[in-house]
Amino acid sequence: MFKEGEYLFTTEEGVTTDELRTLFDEFGIIKLDSMIVRDRSYHLILNNDPGLSIIEKKAKKFGKIRYIERNQIMHKYNSNR
Repeated sequence: MFKEGEYLFTTEEGVTTDELRTLFDEFGIIKLDSMIVRDRSYHLILNNDPGLSIIEKKAKKFGKIRYIERNQIMHKYNSNR
């Protein structure tokens, strides 16, 4: 399962937050936060999720994103079944 409108991605060195905001702004950015200092990993939450294929196309055209994926929902399972 995936969290609707949420993505995790990593950029090449030197990419600014302003560049990322410009890249994804058309989808209504709710949140764009760095996950780990100096690692260039980000958590992105969009108001209008266009889907992974469109996000991947934009990332590829931009050329400075190393990978991007949907944010997975982790489930806790009851082991006392």
